[in-house]
Amino acid sequence: MSYFQAVRLYSAAELTIFTALVVVWVGGLGDHTKEILGWCHGFGWIALCLLVANGCVRDIFPWPLLAATVSPAGPLGSSIGFFLLDRRVR
Repeated sequence: MSYFQAVRLYSAAELTIFTALVVVWVGGLGDHTKEILGWCHGFGWIALCLLVANGCVRDIFPWPLLAATVSPAGPLGSSIGFFLLDRRVR
């Protein structure tokens, strides 16, 4: 598996955690679950930003992908960025 594919998969996993956090928060489905998902998302987002930054330094990713990743859109921004990069390559 290439670095591009691995980070793209991790971005999708982080987006799934973020989506679950939003659903639990909006639905009021439990404070403990919200806390666990919040910690997972927080550390996961930091890791995603570092992985994308490393890829940018190694010229695997363009710098605008890092901007999309660290934006308030977070994992959604990086997932959209990866989708657009994948379409451009094909």
